[in-house]
Amino acid sequence: MWRALLFHTSILVMCWQTETFSQWVTNHNAMPQPNVPVPSVGVVFTDPSFGTEVARITDARASGAPGIVPQYSKREAWNADESLMLLFTGEGTALLYDGQSYKFKKALDYVGGEDVFWHPTNPSIILFSQDSVLYSFNVVTDELKQIHVFKGYTWANTRSEGNLSRDGRYYAFVGQVYDTVTHFRDIVVYDITSDTLIAKMPLPQTLEGFDWVSVSPLGNYVVVDYATTNVGRYQGVEVYGKNLNFIWQKPIGAGHSDLAVDANGDEVLVMDQYNDVTNSTFIKKFRLSDGAEISLLEVSWQYDLHISCRNEARPGWCFISTFDGEGRLTDSSSTWLPFEDEVFALKMDGSGDVQRIAHHHSRRFSPATPDRDNSMYWAEPHATISRDGGRILFGSNWRQNVAVDSSVDTYVVDFRTLVGVSENKSIPSDFKLFQNYPNPFNPTTVISYQLSAVSHVTLKVYDVIGRQVALLVDETKNAGKYEVTFDGRRLASGVYFCTMKTDAHSLVRKIVLLK
Repeated sequence: MWRALLFHTSILVMCWQTETFSQWVTNHNAMPQPNVPVPSVGVVFTDPSFGTEVARITDARASGAPGIVPQYSKREAWNADESLMLLFTGEGTALLYDGQSYKFKKALDYVGGEDVFWHPTNPSIILFSQDSVLYSFNVVTDELKQIHVFKGYTWANTRSEGNLSRDGRYYAFVGQVYDTVTHFRDIVVYDITSDTLIAKMPLPQTLEGFDWVSVSPLGNYVVVDYATTNVGRYQGVEVYGKNLNFIWQKPIGAGHSDLAVDANGDEVLVMDQYNDVTNSTFIKKFRLSDGAEISLLEVSWQYDLHISCRNEARPGWCFISTFDGEGRLTDSSSTWLPFEDEVFALKMDGSGDVQRIAHHHSRRFSPATPDRDNSMYWAEPHATISRDGGRILFGSNWRQNVAVDSSVDTYVVDFRTLVGVSENKSIPSDFKLFQNYPNPFNPTTVISYQLSAVSHVTLKVYDVIGRQVALLVDETKNAGKYEVTFDGRRLASGVYFCTMKTDAHSLVRKIVLLK
């Protein structure tokens, strides 16, 4: 019954304004949440504090569903071309929506489990892990395929918080065995393209703390959160190479987080960390290659937060959704904290720059729902950003019927017309190797190239008889534009050839060194 009702309550066409706002709200002031009546489905309203356009897109109560929400902040809701969107009921049923009009299309009865991913490049395919089997499901044809059975495990998944690499090739998971309790046996890296297990790392038999595992966006690293703040192996957060060679460890494994590629092209972990000296929470960025860290923002300890870095076409920003913790069951405008119960964008360069998006009007903990055993988890907003960085979804009970699961619905904020968003897209339309500049050169020149998808790239320079004289790049890169400086001071004057190769492309440019 609820599925039929879902269709009828989701067919309203929303008319978004096309006005371009001149600026964002960018201060760090306390901005109390105004009392706004719960919106009707399909009605677009302007957030009175931040000027953004917000709309409610589901009605769980009318649909008979125990809440309808985004899956999680770290998971993509939109597919590869943003034409389709996934939401979930509180009991885990996957629901397919149109990604632009937000009309309900159908329930996906075959899809479920702790890991449900849109394929990063194929907009029709969902990949998901149930028990120890990885499947693909085509949402257009309803074709279900078994990809791989991970034998020897009861469950094989990321523990709900990992992702595939952005090219859809690599999947890192923890193999678990259950008898009377769950045992974490191995970290495994699987190559979906070649159907090959490329690395396996046994875990200590005494291991108890374990939160999640994920391959990094470009597939170069594997990150494990062991859910402790202790120093030492298999504690805190550990980072490994793709082949599971150990790189670094930090005692930071008790916060919310997401993995990203920053504006420098570095793969990073963005994570919140409580500091008992300042009695506050710091949102930090950790570079995966070496663990170098930078503090992005200090916020109050009195609320918790989730982080979303799914905005691959708008690198350099992460998206934060805060929510009051168990110690803050009531609030008022006179005691409102900066960024409290809010969704905002945070620049990942350490500047502290923010773009404040919306109040989410949701409450998990209250006098009626005072603790984790007596509250609705789905009332946490779990805001997740779109791939183009211009829309964000969050779940909210609008502070009404907070003890009832069906009070939680999904809302969307569309800020694609705001200054700095549409101008900031960075995914090129094709692969190119540009002519170096200057050319001829002496002694250095800049070589530029671009990628339209995540790719392993080699950039080499050869002389006229085919000898390699320089290796400039040999790594997996995100889609985007790049440049590298070639130093020819040790070479003789003459003609050389710069080659760029990916799995599917081979490009050459002639360069001239003239001393």
